[in-house]
Amino acid sequence: MSHTRPAITSVSVFLLALSGAQCAGDGGRAEADSSTLTIHVADGDERSMGPLGLNWFLVFLGLAVDVDDSGDPQPRLMDRWEDTSDYTEWTMHLREDVRWNDGVPVTAEDVKFSLDMWTHTDILYENRWFEQVTVVDEHTLRMTFKEPVSNTIFTFNWLAMLPKHRLETLDLDQIFSWPFWVEPVGNGPFRYVRHVPSTMTELEVNPDYYGEAPKIPRVVLRYGGSGVVELLSGNADVVSGLTPLEAMQLTADPRFQVYHRVLYTQDMAIVWNQRVPLFRDAAVRRALTMSIDRNELHRLLDYPEDLPVYDVPALARHHQQGVVPSPLAFDREQAAQVFASAGWRDSDGDEILDRDGQEFRFTLSVTQTQSTEATYIQDQLRRAGMRMDIAIYDRNALRERTDRAYDFEAAIAQYNFLTGFREFRRSGYQNPEATRLHDAARFNIDPDDVAIHLRALWKIFQADMPVTYLHPRIEYLAAHRRVKGMKNNRELFSLVEHLWLEEASRPAGL
Repeated sequence: MSHTRPAITSVSVFLLALSGAQCAGDGGRAEADSSTLTIHVADGDERSMGPLGLNWFLVFLGLAVDVDDSGDPQPRLMDRWEDTSDYTEWTMHLREDVRWNDGVPVTAEDVKFSLDMWTHTDILYENRWFEQVTVVDEHTLRMTFKEPVSNTIFTFNWLAMLPKHRLETLDLDQIFSWPFWVEPVGNGPFRYVRHVPSTMTELEVNPDYYGEAPKIPRVVLRYGGSGVVELLSGNADVVSGLTPLEAMQLTADPRFQVYHRVLYTQDMAIVWNQRVPLFRDAAVRRALTMSIDRNELHRLLDYPEDLPVYDVPALARHHQQGVVPSPLAFDREQAAQVFASAGWRDSDGDEILDRDGQEFRFTLSVTQTQSTEATYIQDQLRRAGMRMDIAIYDRNALRERTDRAYDFEAAIAQYNFLTGFREFRRSGYQNPEATRLHDAARFNIDPDDVAIHLRALWKIFQADMPVTYLHPRIEYLAAHRRVKGMKNNRELFSLVEHLWLEEASRPAGL
């Protein structure tokens, strides 16, 4: 059966002219070394090859990778797949020439273990969207579903397949802090060599890699310091996590090239933890949203002028088609009336809303890169009569608090709901009908039915306002011009075997 699926997102990727420097040090590339690619890791995260990191694709294979909007994923660990005529059963055939870095063959048992682990109720890195995974033979699995599914393979993009024999005895409750993520045993294009705490991780080409060998023999992940400083000083070839302002500043330097993409499947929002009594009332959440001028926030962050404001989970194609419902307008006076109807008034003249002797005060948890927008939101809510404190955490600590411990009042975090699953538990939002419509819209194979389910889901979101959407996630990545082969695809940097270095591009004297 032919395997084309409707594109579920359209990523806007733009190229701006820039370019990078070069240099030395343990943890950086050696001087005049044209064989090493040095990547600065945002937030200094030494577990960046783990489930919360951005570099797992260097050492692990997913089943497939989505590289563009053509509608067809490119197989990785999976060689091919078949489905039944009713789309409720999928058979996956794995490559037979893949080994883990310790020499053990990769089998269907590893894939079943990985899918079961990522969807385990104690982790829920992904929702268990399948009914059952069955090992047919050493290199074949069968997945069954209650309902027909259309874009199952796309979901696999985000999941690294892992070695069962290395991990099956470890404590799942400690998954995000396993030492394995620092010294991984993988099956991808590169393999682990060594790690210098707080400084670097060295990788080399995996000689047993099934595919085309990477053209770059050595990769160094560099930790600590500012990515921009590391790029300008020559200690890194590639930096991610740039702010729009940093990207704009780098455009004046012809040594670098900057990539930026808008990810409508990874919306950033203020997640109101509805386990906290303050945020259980939908009217209060609506009033909070109306108290923030999101268009002005976009201008403050130097985001594109045509970036939309919205209140519902949508994909890029929905925005392009103009079918996304209009958002709540910024209206502080109307917000005050809604707050008052919910019992929140400034009864003592101190310019802070209160109810039954309780002040409207809470803490917003963010990462350092979100501090600018957090400060803006703090000022907006202060003008509306609320006191918002700001707590700053590193990325992994914030994810631990929001995804597992739920130890937060409000947080700026990713929350799409339409393509994601972890978000459900993050906010504490519970609406069985919204969940049903989500599943129907995500997995239905009839586009007309999908549109019907989606419109119904949007009405619920507009009424419940479980989060305040701020903007789609926008990623900026800068690379030295000697790094060749980077493409404007959805993953930006995941197919590293297609990259190469040209020392001739390096400015003299650097």
